[in-house]
Amino acid sequence: MAVTARTAGFAYAETLGKWPIGTFAFGINHYMRIQGNLQHEYTGSGCVPLEGPGVRKELIGLLRYLRLCMFFSKKPYEVFLEFGGYGHSDILIRKSKSKLMKPAFTVVRDESTKCFLLFIRGATSTKDRLTAATAAEVPFHHSVLQDGRKPNLVAGHAHCGMVAAARWIADQAIPCLSKAVEQFPDYRVKIIGHSMGAGIAAILTYMLREDNKLSSSSCIAFGPAACMTWDLAESGKDFITTVVNRNDIVPSFGKASAALLRKEVMASSWAPDLQEQIQQTRILGFVNNSMNFMRSHIPFVSNAGSKGADVNVLLSDTPMDELNLSANAHATVQKHSALSCLSSVAANGQTLEALMNPTQGMDIPALMPTYAGTGQNTDKSTTAGETAPCSSEKVNCLKSDAGESGQEEKATDQEHMEQLLKSLRSMAMPSHPHQLYPPGRIMHMVVLPSLEERSTGIQRDQGDVVAIYQTPRSMYGKIRLARSMIRDHYMPRYIETMEMLIEKLAEDDRDGTTGQLG
Repeated sequence: MAVTARTAGFAYAETLGKWPIGTFAFGINHYMRIQGNLQHEYTGSGCVPLEGPGVRKELIGLLRYLRLCMFFSKKPYEVFLEFGGYGHSDILIRKSKSKLMKPAFTVVRDESTKCFLLFIRGATSTKDRLTAATAAEVPFHHSVLQDGRKPNLVAGHAHCGMVAAARWIADQAIPCLSKAVEQFPDYRVKIIGHSMGAGIAAILTYMLREDNKLSSSSCIAFGPAACMTWDLAESGKDFITTVVNRNDIVPSFGKASAALLRKEVMASSWAPDLQEQIQQTRILGFVNNSMNFMRSHIPFVSNAGSKGADVNVLLSDTPMDELNLSANAHATVQKHSALSCLSSVAANGQTLEALMNPTQGMDIPALMPTYAGTGQNTDKSTTAGETAPCSSEKVNCLKSDAGESGQEEKATDQEHMEQLLKSLRSMAMPSHPHQLYPPGRIMHMVVLPSLEERSTGIQRDQGDVVAIYQTPRSMYGKIRLARSMIRDHYMPRYIETMEMLIEKLAEDDRDGTTGQLG
């Protein structure tokens, strides 16, 4: 309950606590009406239309990966295996239970594409959402390997909780994947995720590519959260493909962009009139009085400013530190530079690094065990209902979470979170948040109303113009409001739009062929 209360207080202070209740309730709606449908902005200057048979072929491949990702996230594991055509011998790692900073993921061998596919589940549980809520920007750098050398160091900041989760997955997956690519040298590693899972997948890809054996790893990110600063995001254009659907708000949503939106809403012409109406409306006055009562009587709501440390604990500066590496983890950090923070950063960055590195004297227990090079496995046993180890001719490095004790894990997670909150309360918070962006090359699917709909204002499902563009990263430094901005984030909506695109591109190809014959 204590952790829940702190989390609620933090979320409140970062959202409702910063917005007058009237503005929060009605400002967004008014501002949305003023803006209108802004999807056309993703088709403007600097946006390159993607067309032709090659794009259609790529989309067909992406659609299969997206469906596999959805089945892994939403369906029983056996259904996922059946849909993908995988046998138990194709499973390298299976972690179906998500924990604090430890998202569910799996690694399977896909013979049809000659790839080892690593799927990461998005935020589907309370612990996943705590991972997503720890949105502190922590120093992060990536060294690009070329011919065994490290000629290019790209530095920046990344989402704290996602870096923590990516590091935990890396600790478990690197030994197994290294062994797998040795046995199957013609196979590549591909990391796939949606939403929070996509952001973790992108950061994990940077980590894996620093290993010589895994330097060809690539990533497909569907609707990833804004998770890294500009230079880091740009450096992944050759091996990370980000797909965004329509008005999906998640790739643009971050503390910096939310602060910018708040300024725009408050500065809009209707704000003074609306605030006057709020004071004159009894119902709204009652709501305001109720909120003031809550602020004065509920501890974690009462003084958002005084709870600033708790606040910036879970949405702004939290748990990459939760990475409190054990001795083995620290060794892994030394081996893989992308797994550690920069050593020369400003005071706040140094504090974060100290939290993440036990050698800096911070007394925080290791929040995620490391498995790199130790041969350890979290699974003490495998029940009859779980997957058996791979056969000898396959990659024999299966890890499962069947034998883990739920009660013990809950107690451990609670202790870790308490330690984390205690440590972060003493941290200095950055005065201005960094602007975070979606990673890699960005492909944005847009569905624009037909000319008839634009002129009449009557919405129709049929006749919409669907297209896909390669968009510049600068488009995602601003939140564009839309009534469908949440709905467009879900995987079924991504699948729907992608199917429309594939069908349209097929029609364009047929029309082009007919025109040439004519």
